[in-house]
Amino acid sequence: MLLPLAAASPIYQYGDTQPQVTTSAGVVVGKVAQLQFAPTKTVHQYLGIPFALSPPDRFAPPTGLEPWTTPLNATEFKPAYDNLKSIFNETPLAESEDCLYLNVFTPSTPAPSAGRPVMFWIHGGSLQFGSASLPLYDGSAIAANQNVIVVSTNYRMNLFGFPASPEIPTDRQNLGFLDQRKALQWVHQNIRAFGGDPSRVTIFGESSGGYSVKQLIANPPEPLPFQAAIIQSQALGAEGSGKESWLKLVEELGCNSTTSQLQCVKSASLDRIIPLLNRQALVFPPAIDNKTNIGNFGDAVIQYTAAPVPVLIGTNANEGTALTSVMPPSQRMIEYIFRNDTRSQKLARAAYPVNIPENQLKANILTDHEYTCTTSAIADTLANASYKVWRYYFTAAFPNTQPFPGAGAWHTSEIGLIFGTYPRDNRTTVQQSLLSRYMQRTWADFATDPEVGPGWAPVSGAEEDLQVIGSGESWGEPIASEVIDQICSVYSSAIYAQGF
Repeated sequence: MLLPLAAASPIYQYGDTQPQVTTSAGVVVGKVAQLQFAPTKTVHQYLGIPFALSPPDRFAPPTGLEPWTTPLNATEFKPAYDNLKSIFNETPLAESEDCLYLNVFTPSTPAPSAGRPVMFWIHGGSLQFGSASLPLYDGSAIAANQNVIVVSTNYRMNLFGFPASPEIPTDRQNLGFLDQRKALQWVHQNIRAFGGDPSRVTIFGESSGGYSVKQLIANPPEPLPFQAAIIQSQALGAEGSGKESWLKLVEELGCNSTTSQLQCVKSASLDRIIPLLNRQALVFPPAIDNKTNIGNFGDAVIQYTAAPVPVLIGTNANEGTALTSVMPPSQRMIEYIFRNDTRSQKLARAAYPVNIPENQLKANILTDHEYTCTTSAIADTLANASYKVWRYYFTAAFPNTQPFPGAGAWHTSEIGLIFGTYPRDNRTTVQQSLLSRYMQRTWADFATDPEVGPGWAPVSGAEEDLQVIGSGESWGEPIASEVIDQICSVYSSAIYAQGF
C-alpha cells in the first residue's frame, strides 16, 4: 500500500546571481532563491556538494575528498542512493550509487563575525529508503526565516549502507552511519566558509534519522562535531536479520557457490539487486558494532560515555496510523514485544478496548510502545543522568496533509511544518501557517541557544514538563508528562529490559 501524500510546495523562485564559497576542496558555486511566500527574503542554496569521494567499489567506507581545480557547480540536487520501495508515495528521484553529497541552505544576508547556528538534518526511512533531495526537506524557509544555516545529507542505505556480509568486519558494516559521520566532519571543517559557526552545530533527524541522532549521541565522534541534538519520532523501523537477508540475497543472485560471495554481490548489477530486494522484502538493519551503533542507549548515558549535549526529543500523537499496512497482526506485535511473558501479553491486550478495530489496535500499539513510551524512557534516562532534555508531543492535523481521513498527527506529519514545506493550496489554513512559524522558531531557538532550551520546562524540571504542540492559543501548551505516559506502565518493563 502506498500512502497518497500531498506534495511539498515549491517555496522559491530563482535569481540570476550566483554566490560562491571556497571550501577545503575548492570553490563551490551556488544559486540565489527567492521565497515564494515571502518575496523580500532570499537564500543561497548550494546543492549536491560532495563530502567524500564516490566509493571506489561497492561497500567501501567513505574517504576524504580530492581537491578540484575548477569551480564546482552546486545548483542541482544529486541523485538519491539506490532505494528500496517506500511505503510513502513520494515523488520518484533519480538514483545512483554515487550519492555522497550534501546540501547547504544559508540566509543571503552577511553572517555575523561569530557565524550562524547550523542545523544538520538526517532524513528517515528505516535506513532502507529516503533522500536529502526530497522537497519536504528543503531548508530554504527555515534558513531565511530563522537566520540559521541548514545542512541536509545523503547517506547509503539498505544493502548498500548496511551490508551484513561475514566477509566484512563488523566495524565496517555500518557504512550509512560512517557516511553521516563523514558529512558531519565536512561540516565541522567547512561550514565557516558559508557563514556558519562550527562550534554551534545541532544535529536533528526524524524516525530512523532520529535513531541516527541518538546513536551519534551514544557513540560520539572525536572531536565532538555537534553541540545539541533534536530527536523526532526516533525508531529504527527495519525489523529483521541482516545476516538472513544477506544469505537470501546471495542465494537469489547465484553467489552461494562462488569462492567469494562478497565479490559476487559487488559485481552484480543494480538491475538485478534492487528488484530482488523489493520482491523478497529483504531488509538490512545496522550491526551492533559499539562504534557507530550501540545495543542499549541507556548504558551509554548511565556510564557517561554519551555526548554531554542538550537534547530536544518528542513524538506525534498518532504515529502508527499511516504504518499499519506494514505491521503484522496485533497479537504478533504483542508477542514480539513481550516475548515469552504471557502475563504481560494479556495485560497489554487488556489495556485497549475489546471491540477496537484491528488496524486501530495495531496503530495504538505501535504508537504507544515504539514511540511514546520508548521516547519517555530515553528522556527520563537522560534527565536522571543530569542531562538537559526537553520533550514535546505533536498533536496537530490539517486537511491538506492527511493521507486518509482520521490519520491525525501521523508519522512524519510534523516535518513539513518545521521546514516550512507544508502544502500551499486552497485548503491551507492560517492556523497551519502560524503553527509552522512557531515550530520553525522553536527548533531554531533551541539550535541557537540549547542551554536555555526551547521555551518550556525541562524533563523533571517542573510538574508540567511536556509541551503539547498543536493546541492552545500560542500553539504550545505545557502538561504533566504522566497524562500522555499512562499507557507506559504496560510497556516500560519490556522497554527497559530489552534496551532502547
